[in-house]
Amino acid sequence: PLLLAASGTMSRPTVEEAVEVLMMNEPKAFRIVTEVLFKIVRNIELHPHEPKYSQISTGSAAYTGKIACAKGGLRFLRAVGFEKREAAAGGAGCSSDAGDAPTLVLAAPDAEVLEAGKQALKAAVKEFGAKVEAARVAENKAAAFKLAELKRVSAQNNSKRDATAEAERRQIMEGMAADKAELERQRDPSNFC
Repeated sequence: PLLLAASGTMSRPTVEEAVEVLMMNEPKAFRIVTEVLFKIVRNIELHPHEPKYSQISTGSAAYTGKIACAKGGLRFLRAVGFEKREAAAGGAGCSSDAGDAPTLVLAAPDAEVLEAGKQALKAAVKEFGAKVEAARVAENKAAAFKLAELKRVSAQNNSKRDATAEAERRQIMEGMAADKAELERQRDPSNFC
């Protein structure tokens, strides 16, 4: 949600708020958006007076596919000072592959805010990685528990099957012994009535 100042205008979100929203992304989207945002901030720090680094067309494929589609991407840009400017309608020399899409502009880069943004992104990447790793470890533990349970059930089933097979074998052996005894009794000439 956008924050409203007491005057009713939109206030700029903080870097911390933006990063908190970024952390809600799925791993792939998080990785992509944080890499792009970090690159944007780093390029502005390295080239503070070059407009190409402080302007982002909201109609570009890079913006729509990597920043706008991720939770918190635009919020982060606003937190470090980017503001939306409407495109000039058909102005001379304004040919853009993004058409009449608004542009995000960082008019007055603040080195401290940019550095804070960069550090916040680094910390977020580290924290997100730890969360992903913790989830992976928990998933592996759950899978190991399930595997152990399956092995236990399988061993029980094997034991029951082995006991049943042993009982059948004993019954067959006893039947064979009884048949053999009956055959011997029948062959013994002294057993005739």
